[in-house]
Amino acid sequence: MALSRRSLLSRGALLVTSGFLAPAFITRTAMALDTRTAATSVDPSKSNLILVVLQLSGGNDGINTLIPFADPSYNQLRPSLGVASGDVLHLTDSVGLNPNLAKLKALYDQGKVAIVQGVGYPNPNRSHFRSMDIWHSASPDTFERSGWLGRYVSACQCAQDNALPAISVGDQLNTLFWTDSTLVPAVASIGAFSFLTDTRYKNDRAYQLQTLQNIYSQAGNWSDHESLIRRGTLAALQGSDELQKVAASYTTAVQYPNNGLAAQLKLVAQVIAGKLGTRLFSVSLGGFDTHANQKPTQDRILGQLGDSVDAFMQDLANIGKQDNVVIMTFSEFGRRVKQNGSNGTDHGTAEPMFIIGNKVQGGLYGTYPSLEDLDSNGDLKFDADFRSVYAGMLKDVVGTDPAPVLMGNFPPIDVLRA
Repeated sequence: MALSRRSLLSRGALLVTSGFLAPAFITRTAMALDTRTAATSVDPSKSNLILVVLQLSGGNDGINTLIPFADPSYNQLRPSLGVASGDVLHLTDSVGLNPNLAKLKALYDQGKVAIVQGVGYPNPNRSHFRSMDIWHSASPDTFERSGWLGRYVSACQCAQDNALPAISVGDQLNTLFWTDSTLVPAVASIGAFSFLTDTRYKNDRAYQLQTLQNIYSQAGNWSDHESLIRRGTLAALQGSDELQKVAASYTTAVQYPNNGLAAQLKLVAQVIAGKLGTRLFSVSLGGFDTHANQKPTQDRILGQLGDSVDAFMQDLANIGKQDNVVIMTFSEFGRRVKQNGSNGTDHGTAEPMFIIGNKVQGGLYGTYPSLEDLDSNGDLKFDADFRSVYAGMLKDVVGTDPAPVLMGNFPPIDVLRA
């Protein structure tokens, strides 16, 4: 098909400017637009709820997070790593929280924390990269490119009505948001998520933005590749402007801790306070790969986790959104039951997942895996499939049918009050 001179020039301008504006993943994404998720509906009664997925990167030791202190095998298998019963923050007469999670324990006592015990999946993988792929894609048995929340964003067509339906907080896109047809921005900071121009020239930014808007808004018979670049760039420009307005208007009296997770959660609170309609967020806390000298490292990081979540919950209350937000934690795997020779633990399997929020029906869910009936690798046997936890979040928070998103039927674990 012949192209007019105007069409050729506009397309050329689009592709040239995309080299400067569009991240490399936009171009890669545009090459694979033939796989699209069927449209799905959203329960209107859930449309004001927000899900924050908190990733504990490195493989958190769940056994020293939710501690089976009454099990004699615990101290036998962990003679130097075991936490003394008197130091554990007791939840029941048999299990309790790590003493560095005191603020999370306070939220638990208020009925705002649900803990799903022994979460995993059949034939677990112990590689960091493959395991994280599995948790991001919700597909243990096949290599699936798309992320589970990315499939939802694509299927609900959220990006058609909102420039920022989801935000991956950090320098890189969390692949739980990845799909071949929908772009979710990775935002390390609101100030950095902007179109930068030369401040020495008056009105330079306005002129450049208007030119780009003109180029990318032109109608035409665009290819899928070109359409994706157009949509992605226009959404990024619109989202950038919206985030800058949020940054200018947000104030908080809450004193957040001085750590990376707290900064990420504060950014989430800023966006929520700005009422941009963003319903899905991912944040992360790293450092959990504790093969050696585990105790001081995990104690420090768990303290950051509890303190940061507590500050975030206070901030949500201050902006009147305490009943709208649910936090879900996960890690790519738990750790081996028996400590190793370096006062650490090696890659394991099942782990606890925490669901936190005012709407949560607090308490323990499921059964703690036996420390004696282990698999052939000396690891815990899982009690709950992680996809059932995801299914509960999709049904009760996101407000959609979990089956198409998870590519299968998994009984939802319901932890929210009706």
